[in-house]
Amino acid sequence: MAQQNVSISGSGKIGGGDYGNVRISGAGKVEGDLTAEEIRISGSGKVMGTAKAREITVSGAGRFTGSVEAKSFQASGACAVEGDLKTGELRCSGSQRISGALSAHYVRCSGTLKVGKNVESDVFTSSGRFNIEGLLSADRVEINLVGESRAGEIGGEKIEVRAGSGFNLQISLARGFRMGFSGGSLHTNVVEGDDIYLEATRADVVRGVDVRIGPGCRIGRVEYSGTLEIHEDAEVKEQVKA
Repeated sequence: MAQQNVSISGSGKIGGGDYGNVRISGAGKVEGDLTAEEIRISGSGKVMGTAKAREITVSGAGRFTGSVEAKSFQASGACAVEGDLKTGELRCSGSQRISGALSAHYVRCSGTLKVGKNVESDVFTSSGRFNIEGLLSADRVEINLVGESRAGEIGGEKIEVRAGSGFNLQISLARGFRMGFSGGSLHTNVVEGDDIYLEATRADVVRGVDVRIGPGCRIGRVEYSGTLEIHEDAEVKEQVKA
């Protein structure tokens, strides 16, 4: 028996359950846990429970009060997940808030991403802004800074952080070294990986094998076992060869 498709185009609500495609283009509410092939929200949609789907797309305002699991999750509007989000692929070009943890194979953020706990991914790429309260862990981390981004800690095999096009360095002979972060900046406690390249980053500790500290960085301590390069317009207070 085929699963029922549901569409809410005005103001309405449905009970939780197992559906085919669920589309909300008005002000719709799902009262209870929801399982569906596809969930698409282009109006104002709220799921009062957990949600599982093959594909979830939010281009309006979406809110999920429980944890969410999907093969593909795309947010180009304003979306909030109040539990954990587990997905194969997350694409965020709008505003995405996750109160719990984020687990994904691939994360691409060109909007705003806020995560209350840890982020675990095979690949994490960002050309927007993010605020991750816990650990950002990925095999490959690629960050192109726009505005200010933060993470508690960052860990991965290959980590690359580059300043945005508006980044500006100013050298003052009288006052010494100072930086402009108009093109973006990254703030974190610890960066740990095998191959690390950083720009416009403030960190207490950077720990890796091969480490390159680029322009605009302020680092408390660098621990490395391979090679270390420090740009003349970077500040590193302590260097330790393991």
